[in-house]
Amino acid sequence: MGEAAFDIADRHGEGPDFDLVRRLLLPPGWLGPRPIRLPMPEQPPAEEIDDLVAQLEAENKVMKAVLRSEREAAAELRAQVAALTTQQAEDEDRQEELRTDRDRWASLVERLLFAPR
Repeated sequence: MGEAAFDIADRHGEGPDFDLVRRLLLPPGWLGPRPIRLPMPEQPPAEEIDDLVAQLEAENKVMKAVLRSEREAAAELRAQVAALTTQQAEDEDRQEELRTDRDRWASLVERLLFAPR
């Protein structure tokens, strides 16, 4: 199977897929010597490196400011949700108290109206 894949890849092309098929399907000894690594690229001038570093630092500061702003907005929304939840719980308690008072008054009125005289 590995030889067939190697033959197909060899016949149909070169490029990244060719090397991938070779590396994945063939045993390491069949490929021959490993390719030579290219030398490291030349270092750009120090001035370009300094400019690039300054640009990256500025972008980093902007991203940190954006993240800080997002965190503050999220904290504010969490506080609003907590306040609404607390208010809703208090409203439910008040509603329960109002129902209790209404039921008490209703039973009192019912006793007064329908009590035997």
